[in-house]
Amino acid sequence: MRKSSIIALLFAFLTACNSSNATPSTPSPGSGSTDTDFVVSGRYIDLSEAPVGSPSVRSAAGKNFFIKGLVYWPTPIGKGVADPPMLDDALRDGNMAVWSRDLPLMRAMGANAIHVYNVVPPDFDEKTGPITKFLNAAWNGGTKPVYVLMSIHFNGDALLNSNSVASLAKQYHDLDATYAKYPAVFGVAISNEIGAKNFITDPKWWDGFNTVAKAAKQGFADGGDADKIVTTSEPDGNIGFVKAGENFGAAVDAWGINIYRGRTFSNLFTQLKNTTTKPTMLTEYGASAAYHPAWSNTYTWKNGFYQETQCVPDKKGGPGNRDVKELPAKGDPGMPGLVDLVWNNGRWLASGFTDENGILSGGFYFEWSDEWWKSGNKDVHQGNDTFNGGFPGCSDDQAWFGLNSVSQGSGGLDVLTPRPTLTQLKQSWKASP
Repeated sequence: MRKSSIIALLFAFLTACNSSNATPSTPSPGSGSTDTDFVVSGRYIDLSEAPVGSPSVRSAAGKNFFIKGLVYWPTPIGKGVADPPMLDDALRDGNMAVWSRDLPLMRAMGANAIHVYNVVPPDFDEKTGPITKFLNAAWNGGTKPVYVLMSIHFNGDALLNSNSVASLAKQYHDLDATYAKYPAVFGVAISNEIGAKNFITDPKWWDGFNTVAKAAKQGFADGGDADKIVTTSEPDGNIGFVKAGENFGAAVDAWGINIYRGRTFSNLFTQLKNTTTKPTMLTEYGASAAYHPAWSNTYTWKNGFYQETQCVPDKKGGPGNRDVKELPAKGDPGMPGLVDLVWNNGRWLASGFTDENGILSGGFYFEWSDEWWKSGNKDVHQGNDTFNGGFPGCSDDQAWFGLNSVSQGSGGLDVLTPRPTLTQLKQSWKASP
């Protein structure tokens, strides 16, 4: 559901395979005295840390890793994702003014991981540069590290084109080989929301997917650390992608799904138990912080773990428009409904990890800060004309999902204003495993 829309900087090289098979030279991690391994152990992902070269690093892998993550894609006001300073790569050294502001704030709220939609791979990063400074800053000398789930964005139909598959396989291999030894690297997701229904029933599509996924895993091995996670980032669809992936032998270590079911995850635990034995993480979850003042909809909920919500009426209660405001501190709809959703989602994640034997390995809240461009206008913070009965504002407003709102600041750096949801998520993480 919460696809990163259409990433504007789609690489022209997807239609032609790069003929070079050489593994790129790997830069030395600036803080590379530690080897971090992420190893699948039943439904859990185990994390171990040991000095580089230590024979005990694998045997030390006994700590179940619970993801307290954030989707991180901080697109400035008036910009698209392909515009400077991001250039479709939020972690690039040239975007340091933004991420050096955000990393300490994310760390302070208890985040231990981030998920990004694109890292420009070697051979194509001449304009964007590497992400080495970010990875070293995220590792933070091993003190409260923030681990990184990387990705390379592409559209799903690329996996039906043999040249594109070969090119993508090399790109994922080279990206992972380049950054494998950086201790802040958690792993890589195979793009985002590419599994359309007509693709995931096609054996040829899965052949392409598995070629890319296996190359990604081999890249980590060739880069010197195979113990990183290869996963997905796919829409809910009653976990249709997971079911299809299991049937077609998807070459991933763990499943990543984007869940927007409201304040509960409904029957997700049962669905996963009946479908897979692999670890599963939520690569996106959350809700919009906006509502339409011209709509008559109200939103009600009860505090129980399994209690669902209700928007009345159960359809758009007013004229079609994009005029929205942030949920108010008081009123109906109001911000307390969204705070409750964040709180209860946190309880479901923690329960899936501790009470349901690791059925969920945590998740990445969508998202760190608002992205104005998602509504179709980079310069205006507007909404979408879409009803959503599971969200506290009763609408699905793509540009309003941030834990932080953004406003224009000086020097080209937007100003972040935390919403009450940030405080709630911090409190939930503090009480989590």
